[in-house]
Amino acid sequence: MFHVRNYNFIKAHMRKRYLFLIKFFIAMIYCFPSDILLGQDAIFSQFYANPLYLNPAFAGVQICPQLHLNYRNHPFPDFGHLSTYSVSYQRHWRPVSGGIGLLVTSEHMGEMLRRHFIGGIYSYHTQLTRDYHLNFGVNAAYYRKDLQWDKLVFPDQYDPFTGNIVPTGETPPENTWIHALDISTGILFYSEKFFTGITGHHLTRPQQSLYSDEKLPIKLTLHGGTRFKLERYGYRGSVQNIYFSPNIIMQHQGDFFRINYGAYFDIELVTAGVWLRQDFKNRKTLIFLIGFFQEKYRIGYSYDYSLSGVYMSGAGVHEISISLNFACDRQKLKYNILNCPNF
Repeated sequence: MFHVRNYNFIKAHMRKRYLFLIKFFIAMIYCFPSDILLGQDAIFSQFYANPLYLNPAFAGVQICPQLHLNYRNHPFPDFGHLSTYSVSYQRHWRPVSGGIGLLVTSEHMGEMLRRHFIGGIYSYHTQLTRDYHLNFGVNAAYYRKDLQWDKLVFPDQYDPFTGNIVPTGETPPENTWIHALDISTGILFYSEKFFTGITGHHLTRPQQSLYSDEKLPIKLTLHGGTRFKLERYGYRGSVQNIYFSPNIIMQHQGDFFRINYGAYFDIELVTAGVWLRQDFKNRKTLIFLIGFFQEKYRIGYSYDYSLSGVYMSGAGVHEISISLNFACDRQKLKYNILNCPNF
């Protein structure tokens, strides 16, 4: 009986130490230079529900003011949550011949690390021909990264015999936060039948490491798609419009290259979609979307399911988006010809 109790005691303490090691490992990935993540940006699966995050040239294309709220959460039972919050506002403003916007993004990596981006956006709109338009957008953002050193738990802090937490021998960085100017720019080309664009994020290469001069890698995004209407005859000969939106998005940052392709369907007041995201490291993720919309708002929910087993906790990623449309001069709506999905 003595041996059983002793065994259980050791087993319980080993389990605690294992959890500490998990937290320590994840903290090291995010806080210090790494060939694993290389400071990768947060990903939003509902790209077009957060258009300014995708491409600043989208600012003002919908003419009427819009407010976008986005939340993405990846739970880790033994670590916490990797959560990303985003709030953006955009509107067309005729005096500047384009659109203006504000984008705020905050990444919470457990309780230990925070990254914040607060940017002002301007997009210049030009009409090439009667049918083709070209926008140039720029986002000038303030970037800040904060490390909660007191929230970190290192392997040398745990005493397996007493179960007490002792001071660590690790050396904290000289500064637990860094900040910099972060510039991004994008181009958007579109007509009534299709749209395509390219974006360059982090062109100023802000510092990302608290221990070295390692810079945040530039992220390049190429996106495009189309949206067209299908007609379906319903009950008693009534016509129901179905909108079909196939899209593709390619992104490159550091050693990562990912491609997303799929489609959305709008039927009455419901949107549904399926995407596949994959990269050259043979990781694949299925994205399922369901959403509801009316003239003044859109609400979307998506779920990321890994096909490669890369989610350590076995849980998928949840994402919620809310888009609010504000009233504007109805005469301006004749300029709104960009047909792209909002999720």
